Formats: sequence, structure tokens, C-alpha cells
Amino acid sequence: MKRFEGIFTVMLTAYDDSGGIDRKAMRAMTRRLVDAGVHGLVVLGSNGECPYLERGLQQAAVESVAEECAGAVPVIVGINERGTEAAVAMARFAKSAGADGVLLALHVFYPLDEDAVFAHYESVCREVDIPILFYNFPTHSHLAFNAEQIARVAQLDNVVGAKETIFDVGEVEALVSAAGPDFSVFTGMCLNLTETMGVGACGAICPLPNVVPEKAVALYTALKAGQAEEAAVLQAEFYMLAPLLASTPTPHALMKAALRLLGQEMSVTVKPPLPQLTGAQEELARSTLAAAGLI
Repeated sequence: MKRFEGIFTVMLTAYDDSGGIDRKAMRAMTRRLVDAGVHGLVVLGSNGECPYLERGLQQAAVESVAEECAGAVPVIVGINERGTEAAVAMARFAKSAGADGVLLALHVFYPLDEDAVFAHYESVCREVDIPILFYNFPTHSHLAFNAEQIARVAQLDNVVGAKETIFDVGEVEALVSAAGPDFSVFTGMCLNLTETMGVGACGAICPLPNVVPEKAVALYTALKAGQAEEAAVLQAEFYMLAPLLASTPTPHALMKAALRLLGQEMSVTVKPPLPQLTGAQEELARSTLAAAGLI
């Protein structure tokens, strides 16, 4: 039986005027997503700016979401530390804060072989009893693991799934086959949810459900039920939102602008060195949402 499946929203991280975590905005986003029926929340994912947040901000963001969610859906904490000791420390905090799992990435600096990467995951599993998802995002982490290598990590007791932020649907299918039926293989984007669920993926861990959470859940539900025509219509509607992610390699401020246009009270500020929102991006957010009939 899979530990996690469905639509898990990668939440954005909101800041107050002093640069701290805007707990009120984080709580409001949490309530909105839970009420919309998403199956889980990911705080401090890559679209949550996790690599650029100091530890106190990371902890405040986790606390805000976990407290507001209060067990309504699983909360997964993104961990993207280069050092194993730092990853263990953050995993311990995530568990103590009430998180239901962690999404563990390894952003490499020195070249690491397969055994070194395996040892990193093994150490976190040994030190912290919490479900772990392997985060495969080679374009950003610069760690390229194939399906067989991820399946080796999946043999660790705590490792219950993986997020595959890749375009190769065949590689997703290979991991589904190699890791077995109880392993939760998620796509990292709703834009290919139809294709990846068609080869055995169990859902998506994606930031776009911040914008249309009900629609993401409806797409997943239609695919699970084999309702191909309904799913095709919903999938096409997601393609209309692609500019919010695909127009820039750093869509963080753009996504915040989109949420603010939809009525979420939050700053569009992001943590440096991420680039701040431009006027052109704000107009792109507006035109994309208007074309999709959302504003």
C-alpha cells in the first residue's frame, strides 16, 4: 500500500515586511489548499525557496503550515542540504514539528558516486524515523540518478517514494517497475500528469495546484477513474498555465504574483539571490490567468 498519493501542492513561502515568515499568509494558503481537497502539502519545496532560507525561516514556515493543517492532510517538508549532518538536523526538526514525511534532495558540489549518495540517504534514514521521498531533479541538483539507482535507495526502510521532476516519461515508468507497487512515484509537474499516471505514477508534487487546486484534484480523480475525455479537457487547461512555470527558470516571484491576483494577500518578495518580480512578469501572470478564465 502506498504511503502517499494524489495531488501534493508545493507551497510558496510568504514573507512579512521585515523579511520573516508571514505566518498569517502561510496559514491562509494552507487553509485554502486543504479546503480545496488537495491530498497533501509540501512546504520548503524548490518553489518554496528552500535552498536560500536560513534555518530559522525554514522552521517558522514548517511550523506555520503544520499547525494550521493539524493533520487534515499529510505535510511533507523539503530538505535540500549539501551536508548529511544538516539534513539529519532538519529531518529531526520536521518530525518534531509534526510533519508526515520529508522530500530529501541532495544538491551536489563535489562529484559524488552512487555509494556516497546512498550513504547520505542511509544516514538520514538511520537517524530519523520519518518517511522519506527521494527528490530527483537533476537539472537543478546536478545529481543524475537513473531508475535502477533510485530503486536501490528505495530499498531503505524509510524511503517510501520519489518525486521525478524530469521530462522522460519512460524513466518514470522504469522507476515504477523497478521500485515495486508500494513505492510512491510522483511526477514533479501537473503538465505531464496524464502521461505519467498512464505509466504508473501515483500523482503529482507540483506548484501549479497553488493556482487551481480544485482543478488539479479533478484531473487526478478523472485519471484514476479512467475518465479519459474529462481528463483530456482538464489537462489542456493546465497547459494554459504553463507560462507561470516555463517562462523562466526562477518562477518564484511570478507564481506569487499570480496568487496575489487571485486574491491571496501576500508579498511577491523572494529571497536573494533569486530575482525579484519584473513588470513584464506581472503582466505575464495577469495575461496567463485571464486567458485561462481565472480572472
